[in-house]
Amino acid sequence: MRTGAPARRRGRRGAAAAGAVMTLGLILGLVTGIIRLMAGSAAVMEAEMTRFAPPERTGLPAAEYPAMAAHIADYLAGRKASFQYTLTGGAGETLLCFHEYELRHMADCRGLIRLDGLVCLAGLGIAAAAAAAAGIRIRRAGESARELREGAMAGARGALTAAMLAAGALALWAAADFDGLFMTFHRLAFRNDLWLLNPRTDLLIRLMPEEMFVDLGIRGGIAAGAGLALLAAGIWAMDKKNRKKEEA
Repeated sequence: MRTGAPARRRGRRGAAAAGAVMTLGLILGLVTGIIRLMAGSAAVMEAEMTRFAPPERTGLPAAEYPAMAAHIADYLAGRKASFQYTLTGGAGETLLCFHEYELRHMADCRGLIRLDGLVCLAGLGIAAAAAAAAGIRIRRAGESARELREGAMAGARGALTAAMLAAGALALWAAADFDGLFMTFHRLAFRNDLWLLNPRTDLLIRLMPEEMFVDLGIRGGIAAGAGLALLAAGIWAMDKKNRKKEEA
């Protein structure tokens, strides 16, 4: 017993680590997947533009909104090479909608969305690998399988709790000082100040004002909250199933 106890403790810690990594990978995949889907959705973009950037504010004809929304979503999703958008003036001339610095900023944004997609795949891949590793160890554990299952569930619960606390802290920050959160994110995400646009001269900021990002954050937060609730329900169901198996 003395020689076996340290090995069992190590096994339980390893299973807990696997459960935590699996859960964090799933959460990472969930959050980044939501961002990726929202950024590449023309329907979401058009609805947000219509609500927060009406034609009288942007100067863009209402008839152009569906095409502009699809253009922005396609560019961010990598389905379109150039962000420049053209209009035909009253005299038949071609009008460019965006300045060079706006195009450069959107190229930076597309890079972030591309990275977001890679992180999503990596998170899901890590979660799958951790789940597979834990499953193999549990099947091979024999009499120690129960302890490993308990360890994996404990790790999963701990990771989920930590993620929910972090999400709550972020939500409180956003509610108390969204401007501060918004500025902090941009300073961390971009290496330049091209995101500091002027509504009087730059169509991009009129099309996508700060209020839009507040609303997108709320909608994304609700979707992520629903996903976390489903994950919590899944962990609870697996925990309950394991307890019944032990009692049988």
